[in-house]
Amino acid sequence: MARHPGWFERLDAITEVVHQAGGLEWLGRNEIKAIFGCSERDSIRLLHKFGAEERDNTLSLPRSSLLVQLEAVLAGRTYAAFLRQRQDVAKHLTAARAETTARQFRVRPVTGEERLTRLKDLPNTISWRRDAVNRSGRFEVLYRDGADLMRQLAEFLSGAGVNRDEFFAATGPSDDTPY
Repeated sequence: MARHPGWFERLDAITEVVHQAGGLEWLGRNEIKAIFGCSERDSIRLLHKFGAEERDNTLSLPRSSLLVQLEAVLAGRTYAAFLRQRQDVAKHLTAARAETTARQFRVRPVTGEERLTRLKDLPNTISWRRDAVNRSGRFEVLYRDGADLMRQLAEFLSGAGVNRDEFFAATGPSDDTPY
């Protein structure tokens, strides 16, 4: 990943502040420090970077010159690459957060007392049916939120796993329907 100056993060705000500082014709070390939110040493580096000149024994930069250069940076390829990189990082973070959230769901093991003896004992929010005419099946789960859906699916899978013969008999083709 290419390294970009820290002030790229605030470039829009920095440019706006320089725009609004119409009363200042020249910007010195203290003004650059305040505008860029940087240390004194970095403000001197920035003044040199943007072509400051010595004026009355101090390093200064015309505000209009800084504004033109900041607008050029905003329109340049380096800043565009920075924005793309930042968007890519945001996409990766969003994907990582979603993956982490998905991994946090824990299926609680069903205890002996809770174990379903028959699939017919599932809650009425879980249903499936088989259409013998067009040989298709339909599975439905009514749920309140994602956690409730995951819990019910886990309960269904547990019941289907314990009662495999009953599950396959209920979901498989009938004897009179060839596949």
